[in-house]
Amino acid sequence: MRDRRDSEINPADYSALSNFLRGYLHEDSALDYDSPSAAARAFRKDADERETVIVRSELEHLLQVTGAMPDSRLLRVLEEDLGCRWRFRSRKDVEQLREALK
Repeated sequence: MRDRRDSEINPADYSALSNFLRGYLHEDSALDYDSPSAAARAFRKDADERETVIVRSELEHLLQVTGAMPDSRLLRVLEEDLGCRWRFRSRKDVEQLREALK
């Protein structure tokens, strides 16, 4: 059963982030990239600055709104709601992805 606070996160608010996650951190991404940071670097090469800023902004917002939640809830949102298939282990891993998008 989903926690009520999870329902406050609307996947439609993170469409650019979801597109990035589905496109770069998909089921086979470990074959293409050795880390989420490597995937972020590839995205930055492929995308224009505007796209990169939007994805980074959406990720920053997601980290803010999930700040009081356990890591497991953030990771569940990334996987179940936004389509990420990379297995992040902690919030710190997701924060490293945010930094790689800068």
